[in-house]
Amino acid sequence: MSHWRGRGKHARTTFGGLSRSQLMSRIRSSRNETTELRLLRLLRAGKIKGWRRDYPLPGKPDFVFPKAKLVVFVDGCFWHGHECGRNLTPKKNVAAWREKIHYNQHRDRRTTRRLRALDWCVIRIWECALAKRPEICIRRIRKVLGLRML
Repeated sequence: MSHWRGRGKHARTTFGGLSRSQLMSRIRSSRNETTELRLLRLLRAGKIKGWRRDYPLPGKPDFVFPKAKLVVFVDGCFWHGHECGRNLTPKKNVAAWREKIHYNQHRDRRTTRRLRALDWCVIRIWECALAKRPEICIRRIRKVLGLRML
């Protein structure tokens, strides 16, 4: 990835006067409250068992069901470029952000193809879907588990 242009790293934001770098460093890539941990609570509440985390597979899936050969990724709308209403385009350093998000999308497609070539079923759940319609997300996982466990 190319270096960041301008003073984006040191520019102040509207979030308590933090610099962009300080603000973005506070966003966790794993164990994120609005993605991974939310699905974790839903899986436990739905008594869905057999999943593992930190399983050694390409792309570092959030949840892996080894017996069913199912992997689940929970993608944040901003970082993975979802076209939902929650995803706001940054006003500064637009080209750099667009490049970063485009790279993430390309990496996601490459990872999905690689896992499918290894005979894994891949489910990608958007952060906004998990927030708005969690029951549909759980239903998708249950359906695939039912089919793959036969």
